[in-house]
Amino acid sequence: MLLVLRSLSRHGIGGVRAWSRANGLAIAALLLYVGRGTLPDLLSIEAANLLFLGAPVLMYAGFLQHLGRPLPARVLCAGVGVSTGLLALLHYTSGSVALRIALSSASHAAVYAAILHCLVRCPRPVRTAYPQRFSAGVALALMTIHGARSLIYAAHYDASVTIFDHSALNLVFFSLGTLALPALTLGAVMMANDAVIRRTTWAAEHDYLTGAWSRRAFFNLGEREHERAQRSGNPLSVLVFDVDHFKSINDTHGHAAGDQVLADIVLRTETAIRSLDACARLGGEEFAVLLPDTVLDTARLVAGRLLAALDQSDGGVRYTVSIGLASLEAGESLAALLKRADAALYAAKAGGRNRVCEADRPLMPG
Repeated sequence: MLLVLRSLSRHGIGGVRAWSRANGLAIAALLLYVGRGTLPDLLSIEAANLLFLGAPVLMYAGFLQHLGRPLPARVLCAGVGVSTGLLALLHYTSGSVALRIALSSASHAAVYAAILHCLVRCPRPVRTAYPQRFSAGVALALMTIHGARSLIYAAHYDASVTIFDHSALNLVFFSLGTLALPALTLGAVMMANDAVIRRTTWAAEHDYLTGAWSRRAFFNLGEREHERAQRSGNPLSVLVFDVDHFKSINDTHGHAAGDQVLADIVLRTETAIRSLDACARLGGEEFAVLLPDTVLDTARLVAGRLLAALDQSDGGVRYTVSIGLASLEAGESLAALLKRADAALYAAKAGGRNRVCEADRPLMPG
């Protein structure tokens, strides 16, 4: 999993470096624990406790970074320091290993509770994704296990036990504790991989400059909506528009200004139609808006609202658009619908620009 995390780090996914470092700390801590009795107590106990608690804390930091949450670095460092300091104090002032185990487990339970809280407070589309649900389930299980371990050992604080006690209960807790970070890291790997897939999918379906749907994505969406309209008999309308005299904007103000106009058009279209999901950049300065379940009269109102929103003639880089409007007729293909809308767009340009032109109804056979 460390190798997988390393391969994901080049994609710039938040949290990956913290998750990798957390596993590094856990490996170092386990090696120090194994050296107990051979290495000095300062290394095999105090340093090992510090690293082993720091590992889930770094996992928590990674989840926060991955989800874009603020990182309370000072609070986390203070928590690790206080917990490790109390463990060291108990080590040198009390002979009760059980009490130290109880305190350590309580600290780990608190960290896993924080991870669980972080994951379940995600926005719904993210929270309900399988990688998040898996990670939250692991965090819940680890919180429960460490909480139970803390209560059991706190109730037997005067018992003569060691961290490597051979009782069945201790072996179960120790084994689960060793598997804790790999299980949580598996969830983190799935979350990072899911983020890479979502980012790649978004890039394939959207125009990099404006954020609008790409031409390919628009036609895929259009085909689905066309099939649905044909099955159900629901209306379907489309608007096709482009920027009037766009070449002169580039020639006068430069291509950077032209790019800004295109981005501005998409932002204003989002406001005007209250949904960016149906807006696409077909190429150059040409855009299209798909209007499912929209009759012709309603499409006219939307087109008028869009025309007013895109009439930027009152300052800055001035631009207007021309819009072609068409509504699906019975038995008409998507290609024919778009062809009629495109013809209406050219009619709007020929009629003086900065206007909406409605497509002629198709000629019926015979």
